[in-house]
Formats: sequence, C-alpha cells, structure tokens
Amino acid sequence: MLINIIDVGLGNIGSIEHWVKSCQLSPKRVTNVSQLTNDPIIIPGVASAGEYMDRLSSLKLDKEIIKKYQSGQKIIGICLGFQIMMNYSEEDSGVRCLGLLNGATKYIKDKKTHNGWEDFKVDTRKVKHNAFFSKKKQKKVDGRVYFNHELMVELVEDTSAHILSNGITSHVFKDNIFGMQFHPEKSQQTGQDLLKLII
Repeated sequence: MLINIIDVGLGNIGSIEHWVKSCQLSPKRVTNVSQLTNDPIIIPGVASAGEYMDRLSSLKLDKEIIKKYQSGQKIIGICLGFQIMMNYSEEDSGVRCLGLLNGATKYIKDKKTHNGWEDFKVDTRKVKHNAFFSKKKQKKVDGRVYFNHELMVELVEDTSAHILSNGITSHVFKDNIFGMQFHPEKSQQTGQDLLKLII
C-alpha cells in the first residue's frame, strides 16, 4: 500500500520513510496538492507550528488535508503533526491549526519537556471511538514508545484521548484520525506493529 508523507521541507521525513518501508509499505513524498492520492496520509513531526502551517497554507495542502479527512481518508499525525490537528497552538505566539480535532496545543507547565520512553498498549477490540483500524488478525500492540516534546495537546470534552499519568495526551485514535504525541518511527518494534495495525 502507498502512504502519503507530507513534505513541506521540514521535519523528519527520512526517518518516517524508513519506518514506512520497514513495514513493507511504499512511502510517497507529497510536496503539492496534485501528488496526494486517496491512500493514508502522514503529517510528520519535528518543526515549529507557525512555520509548518505557513508552508502548508502556501501549498494549499492545509485545505486539501481537511478535505481528505472529511472524505474519510486516514490521517496520521506524529508529534507536531498531531499538535497541528488541533484548532490552535500556543507556539510561535499563537497559530491557527487544521481543526481536525477540537482542542489546543499548549506548552507543558513550567516550561518543562517530556522526553523518554512510556508504556503503550492498544487493543482494537476495546477502542470505543470507531477508529478505522485495518481488518487484520492482529488486534493489539503492547510495548514502549518514545516521546520528545515541549508542547502538549489538550482536547475539549473528548474521551477518545489517552492520557498518561503525568497529564500528557499520548494519543487519540478516533474515526479516521490517528494522532500520536510520541514518535512511532523511533519506537522500534512497537512503532512498526502500530503502523501495521492502523494500515
């Protein structure tokens, strides 16, 4: 299967491509609207919200991602890619984002960062928010995932979010949205298992 990877000249595109290939999938860098297919879309992390949204907007990829979401296409957001799924981000003096999820991205209190490994578990039979997982024999992933960030997502009245004991939103799997604050591409076997589960 082909996987669209949004490439606006920022972010960890190379490691995302490697991750996709390690799952026996075919990555496709998307630098303009005409290149987008009806296959799943990955919005990568590692950049600032302001510059990333500016580049998405200049390429009209922001509106196209919203259209693809509305049509039911799977959208996978990683770290920054997850954060810009919100309505708004505090980064760069305030940025209007994609609005795929009702919430905001805020700095972690006391300007702290959250770096390191956390336990991760998901069982598709227990996800209650109609997440469009693949219909495969594999039903669950159990392992550890890697976090490295200084902003966090806060959703508004949405029970689809999985919150860690430290208050950080780890991920949201809801309908055709798969948002992850952690880096699955840096999470070894757990990250591979998760992409296969989603796709």
